[in-house]
Amino acid sequence: MDNRFRTYSFLIAAALFISFSFILVAFAQKKAFQTDTAASCITSSCHAAMGKKKHIHQPAGSGEGCAICHEVLMKGEHGFKLQTSAPELCYQCHENKADKKFKHTPVQQGMCLSCHLPHESDNKRLLIMPAIDAQCFTCHDENTFKGSAPHTPVSEGRCIDCHSPHSTDNPKQLVKPVLDLCLECHNRDMKDTKGVTLPSTKNAHTGKGMILHKPFAEGKCIDCHYPHPVKEYRRLKGSYPEEFYTSYSEGSYSFCFKCHQGIKKAFKEPRTLSGTGFRNGNLNLHYRHVTRAKGRTCKTCHEHHGSRNPGLIRDAFSFGNRTLAIKYEKTETGGSCAPACHTSVKYDRCSPEDNMILTTPREGGDAVMEELKKSCEKEKK
Repeated sequence: MDNRFRTYSFLIAAALFISFSFILVAFAQKKAFQTDTAASCITSSCHAAMGKKKHIHQPAGSGEGCAICHEVLMKGEHGFKLQTSAPELCYQCHENKADKKFKHTPVQQGMCLSCHLPHESDNKRLLIMPAIDAQCFTCHDENTFKGSAPHTPVSEGRCIDCHSPHSTDNPKQLVKPVLDLCLECHNRDMKDTKGVTLPSTKNAHTGKGMILHKPFAEGKCIDCHYPHPVKEYRRLKGSYPEEFYTSYSEGSYSFCFKCHQGIKKAFKEPRTLSGTGFRNGNLNLHYRHVTRAKGRTCKTCHEHHGSRNPGLIRDAFSFGNRTLAIKYEKTETGGSCAPACHTSVKYDRCSPEDNMILTTPREGGDAVMEELKKSCEKEKK
């Protein structure tokens, strides 16, 4: 008896709900808002607030262009539908924004209104948010764009200086190929956040007689640098010492060793006949310069972008507030170096030079002439 009562009660309630719904629909139809659908949509009594903001979409400016986007359902009644859906509706006036190889996801999916307001906005480009980066951060995680090594366009919220918000023929929505984009700003001497002068990267790339670091020559700036802020020195994609002096460890130079695997041996053995060309006989000069408590970092002697000297050797290096010349010359089997830190010193792999210079004790023993002869013959082959 109880079960049948519950069933009857449910059926009665359902019937009443359906009937009430039909009554509401009929009432709404009878009470449809009457209006002159041929008149302007913006009057003192209709959409009066429209057209008051700083940036107004042209069709919405006067109230006469509403029918460009909105279709009247029934003459004399306030009922409308869009002429067609986005993005086709937008492309009736605006050029196709998804016509290039790499498309921003909302553009690819026709989600124009996820970034832009259709009628008016106080923000440029009819954006929903007041700033470009704020608009981007509605989808992209803001925390991933923070770091102790800032990049000026990012820290200033200039996302579209580098990225197209719609579509582009370059990966990562870049507005230009990587090298062209980087050199557009890095075309002059600049100062970092500590006041250190960074020489023009463009001059390093285009200068006459320059020998270029391979990834830089190929325009692969982002093989080495993160374009957005990170914690690493110079936004490098790996560890590298920021200081002039540092105690050597393989981990400290993980960035360099990502490519220069073969040079690791040069920092491990005080004597070698093959680990490096920078040696006097078998005395490993890379080891003596780098592997000590006050070892010199790679950037002391080597340019990271380009140099006019073989081996990317610098013309000068910074030491504190001073700039010191290196004066390097290369020979077929060695060379000479006369930096401000010591007098002119020569080195030769095949015929060791005897330099009159006070040095710390040298580990290991000198190679005999027969060993040097064999190693030099092997090099020539």
